[in-house]
Amino acid sequence: MGIRRVVTGHDAKGKAIVVSDAELAPSGHGPESIWATDTPPALPDAGARPEFAGPLIPLPGGVHVIRLVFPPHFDPDDWADSADPVQAAAAAMAQISSSVAIVDDPNPPGTYCASAGFTGFHATASVDCLMQLTGESVCLLEDTEIRLTPGDWLVLNGVVHAWRNDSSQEAVLIGVIAGAQHGGAPLRAH
Repeated sequence: MGIRRVVTGHDAKGKAIVVSDAELAPSGHGPESIWATDTPPALPDAGARPEFAGPLIPLPGGVHVIRLVFPPHFDPDDWADSADPVQAAAAAMAQISSSVAIVDDPNPPGTYCASAGFTGFHATASVDCLMQLTGESVCLLEDTEIRLTPGDWLVLNGVVHAWRNDSSQEAVLIGVIAGAQHGGAPLRAH
């Protein structure tokens, strides 16, 4: 499914106009950026693309609108041999941190839980408001699995989480990510 992005703005006389109307090329990997800014918007504006350092999490006060696609049978445990939880979680964290700015976590990798997908646990300095569009996805918390079906909304408030897709269909979510201050993942007593 393509993404058509129509952007509005104001002309020199203050009239509301369409600044651009374009089909976005799919990224082929990771979240697809629809619109992003690292600072709170100041309006009215001309509709120019705002500053955004990316790749995924905006600075505090910024916003990023994304489309997130998990392929069929997506499981971060497949990124490494999950027989060694610490090594598997470290490998997954390296994969995740290449595209997502994650917060500091003083807990040893692989210690959150043993559910399928556990190696992908991470937290970001953001509030992520996500709606399941098609397919089904599973958001893992430390001892909870949240199954999302089309129309379901999930708000992640900077918590440690991971994703999985147990089905044979793509899982597509749309989301608005708000950059936030984050003090890091809390230390757990094990």
